Amino acid sequence: MRTSQLRHGKPMAALLAAALLGCSHTTTAGTARPAPQSPSGPSASVNVPLLDPGNYPIVPQSPLGNAGSDHDGRLIEGRRMADYVVGPWQADAGLSTRGSSSAAVVIEDYQQLSHVMWTPILGGAYGLPFVVGFMSERQGPGPDSQMLLRNAVLRFAGPAAASAAAQGMYGKAMAMPRVPSATPIVTEPERAVPVPGHPDATAALLTFQEGPQTVRELSVFTAHGPYVLVQVARCPAGADCEAPLAARSLDLQIPLIDKFSPTSADQFAALPRDPTGLVARTLPLPPDQGTSTTGATYQVAGALHLEDNPARIGPALTTAGVDLVSTSLTTVYQAKDAASAQTLSQAYSDAVAATAAAQGAAPVPGLPQSRCTRVAGASGLVPHFWCLAAAGRYAIKAVARQLDTAHQQIAAQYRMLTG
Repeated sequence: MRTSQLRHGKPMAALLAAALLGCSHTTTAGTARPAPQSPSGPSASVNVPLLDPGNYPIVPQSPLGNAGSDHDGRLIEGRRMADYVVGPWQADAGLSTRGSSSAAVVIEDYQQLSHVMWTPILGGAYGLPFVVGFMSERQGPGPDSQMLLRNAVLRFAGPAAASAAAQGMYGKAMAMPRVPSATPIVTEPERAVPVPGHPDATAALLTFQEGPQTVRELSVFTAHGPYVLVQVARCPAGADCEAPLAARSLDLQIPLIDKFSPTSADQFAALPRDPTGLVARTLPLPPDQGTSTTGATYQVAGALHLEDNPARIGPALTTAGVDLVSTSLTTVYQAKDAASAQTLSQAYSDAVAATAAAQGAAPVPGLPQSRCTRVAGASGLVPHFWCLAAAGRYAIKAVARQLDTAHQQIAAQYRMLTG
C-alpha cells in the first residue's frame, strides 16, 4: 500500500491547497504584496497571431470512438464511477490536501488493490472476480499531518463475491503477519472496532510504527450489493476519530453509489472514449505520460477528486455553472457562459497567486486576460508555472516547469477551442 502520504514531503500541489484557504497575495522574503493583475473583459482583446503554440497541436483530435478493448473499457468504467465516490473532504472539510501525486486512481485489477490497503489484507480477495474500482485519498493540512482518509468503491462480479471479499479482507486485517518482510509490522494486537450506525461494516484497528511515529489505522469493509466500500482512516494520537470518520463516509457513500448505473462487464469494449467530444478538443498528453484518470471528462463531482483543494474549488465550479471537466495535458472547465468562464479563471488565478512564495509571471503573449504564476516546489522540488485563461465558455489551465511551455500550452488550447 502507498504510505507516502504521511512519510514524504508534500508535492507542489499541496502548497497550492494550503494557499486556497487564504486571500490573494504573493509573498517575497516574508512581505505580502498584491498579486499582479492581468487586464480582462472586453478591453482585453486577443491577438491571435501572437498566440504561439510551439509544437503543440491547435486542431482537435479525430473522434476517439469506443474503448475497443476490455482493458480500456475498464478504465472508462472506473472513471465513470468517480462521480459516485465520496471525496474525503465531504466527510471532513479539513481533509482536502494531497499527500501524494496519486490522490485519486482507477483500480483496474486485483494487484492494484494495493493502492487501497496493505498487501497482506488484499489477499482476502484473492481469486474473487474483481471488476473495477475508484479510490480517493486526502489528508489534513500541514507538513506532518496525521489525519488521513482513503475512500474506495470496489466492484465485484456480484453480491456474493463482494460479501466474500469484504469478509476475507477483514479477516486478513485481523491477523496481520509478524515477519520482518511484512509491511506494516503491527506493534499491538489487532482490534475489532464498531462503526457507528453501520452494524454491517467490519473494521480492524492496526497500530504500527511508521518511522518515529506510532500510527493507528482503521480499515473498514462493507459489502453493499456488488460493491465493497472501503475506508482507511488515520487520526492524530489520542483523537480516536477513525470510526466516526468512516461512519460519516459511509453515510454519504451508500446512497451515492446506489445512484450509479454500472455497465455490464461484457460491454466494456463498447464504452465511448469521449461521449461529449471535449477530450478530443483538449490538448493531449504524450501516450507514455497518461494516468488512469487522464484523457477523460468528468462531471464536477468526479473532477474534484483531481483538484488540489476540492473543498475550496468546488463552490467556484458550481458558481460558474461548470458541467463538464476534461483533463489531459491541460484542464478544460466547461462553464455555463463566457462571463462565468472568465470569473472562474480569475478566481483560480487568485488562489494560485496566494500560494506561499508565489511570484507573478508574464501572461500568455497575445492573451492579455491570462494570468501566470510561478509556484515554488515543496521540499526542494522543481517550481512550476501555472497559467489560466478563458476561451469562450471554457476556463483553461496549464501547469509546466517552464513558463514558455505553459504559455505554448495555453496558446494551443485557446486556438483549439476557438479555431
